[in-house]
Amino acid sequence: MTADSSKKAGGEVAAFNAYEAPFGDGVYRFRLDIDALRELQDKTDAGPAFLLHRIVTAQWRVDDLRETIRLGLIGGGVEPIRALALVQRYFDTRGGYGQHQTLAALVLQAAIFEPEELKLPGKKRPSRRGTRAGASGSASSSEPPPQ
Repeated sequence: MTADSSKKAGGEVAAFNAYEAPFGDGVYRFRLDIDALRELQDKTDAGPAFLLHRIVTAQWRVDDLRETIRLGLIGGGVEPIRALALVQRYFDTRGGYGQHQTLAALVLQAAIFEPEELKLPGKKRPSRRGTRAGASGSASSSEPPPQ
């Protein structure tokens, strides 16, 4: 990963495509930038979308979960040696690897899609409702028709 690929001016880790969650001894920010996704592809022999599919359908391999978490920690701002130590302590030696399936899926999902519900607090996207000029003014399709 390049030194500035996930850093904003002032050294703060970029919040886009990031996910914050508890892991081991604390709450960490996880982020996979393009370099981390490429490294993850090399380590798992799977592209990001295929890897996500493998994880959510419970067809994962141990390193699918482990490397997603480790690289996500690094991309989130944890020093690589600390990220490795965290993974060794809270992933490698604790067993029950499936407990990390959801975290790995959410980290990868944030990198690929950045769903609204995974956005970090305070970073809201503008609403798309009512933004089209010349809209007919009819009720939105998500509302039930008048009775």
